[in-house]
Amino acid sequence: MPTYEYTCQQCNTVFEKKLTVKEKSNATITCPACNAEDVRQIFFGVGLTGKKTGGGDVSGGCCGGRQSCC
Repeated sequence: MPTYEYTCQQCNTVFEKKLTVKEKSNATITCPACNAEDVRQIFFGVGLTGKKTGGGDVSGGCCGGRQSCC
């Protein structure tokens, strides 16, 4: 499950939230410190390594090594 990092625009708290992609698209994220909904996701580079269905290795980020989809 992906972990997303957020910063609260009200109290400047930085926090993480584990959500599936589907949960993230429907979620209202609130700050755990002050309950504000004025939060922004912090974006950073991520490298993924794992297995595709069928057993092939996957590496190279969000596209499995393809350059044009990110």
